[in-house]
Amino acid sequence: MVSPKQRSAADQAIPQQLTRSQKMSKKIPKKISIGVLLALLSCLMLSFQNIIIYVIFNQSWLFGLQNVEVGGLMAPGLGNSLLILWLKMLVVVPLMAFVARLLYPSVWRDIRRCAHSGDLPLFSQMVASSLFLFLSQVLLYLSLGLIKPGVAITIFFIYPIVTVILTGLLFGNRTHLFPSDLYRPHLVRGLVMVGVVGGALLISLPSLAAKQPSSELGVIAAAGAGLSFAVYIILTQVSARKLNPIPYSFINFTLILVFSSLSLSFPLDQSWRFFVEPSHRLALYFSCLGLGVITLVSYLVQNFAIRLIGGRPASIIGSTAPVLTTVLAVAIIQQGLGLQEIIGLFLVTLGVVTLSMEKLRHQSWKRSQ
Repeated sequence: MVSPKQRSAADQAIPQQLTRSQKMSKKIPKKISIGVLLALLSCLMLSFQNIIIYVIFNQSWLFGLQNVEVGGLMAPGLGNSLLILWLKMLVVVPLMAFVARLLYPSVWRDIRRCAHSGDLPLFSQMVASSLFLFLSQVLLYLSLGLIKPGVAITIFFIYPIVTVILTGLLFGNRTHLFPSDLYRPHLVRGLVMVGVVGGALLISLPSLAAKQPSSELGVIAAAGAGLSFAVYIILTQVSARKLNPIPYSFINFTLILVFSSLSLSFPLDQSWRFFVEPSHRLALYFSCLGLGVITLVSYLVQNFAIRLIGGRPASIIGSTAPVLTTVLAVAIIQQGLGLQEIIGLFLVTLGVVTLSMEKLRHQSWKRSQ
């Protein structure tokens, strides 16, 4: 027989257990909500960075106010794009050395171990991935100086599709967008790819139709930035398995600083050399300081978001970068898009989000097996 005291104690334990489970169920959604907000904040900061780069190259009126004119600090060009990247990395690399230690206390030990490992394939892969990231950044900056920010970033976002295609060609990996018992996966995958490429073409046509060499170069540079970034992602996926992402990122940033320093020392053609009016130099330095700080803060916020919700959900949120860049461009510098460009933006964003969701679904399916 159970005594009344024992029964009352048991009855009291049940609500306590329920309370604990209810608290746990509340903590999980709160954790996810914070992670989503952090990922969105990181994406928003990177989109704002794109606007700053555009404004550095182009005179703009903030919020449509004719008496608040900013930007136009230098002419768009390869040399000036290299200069902006170099100045930004002068800020990013020292700050990253401090931030990396906070995020991953073993960062220097891992870098020393990597340096003394004598792993030549790993070294070559890291150098190659940094080189393609460097090319991607330079071409993207060049594009942002020549065409609208929303157009440049949308074209750049062909890189997920290029990554899938190159991965399939190089490693034979297959990406199934939906369960095979519901749809033909290859057909749906093909439709997504066609949608993204078609969207990129739609948003590019007005710039190409202008028949201005600068607009055409901007479109080509944005596409080249996307292609280079896709190669960077593939090389990173191969080599980052041997090294933690944080020391790997620090090495990437350091090598980008080296590449940009070497590139600025090359004897470029007069039309491609960097040049800044003396009266604009201080404003340029402060702008690049802001770019460096935004880059590091965005990296830090993104890192925390990934820890809370995982890399795949964070990448889905990151897929909204073209939309966020366009919204900020309209709100801050009144650089809107036409109807055809908006349709192209929608197709690219929808396709990239679908692809990211498929990767998340495929990853969850593999874990359940």
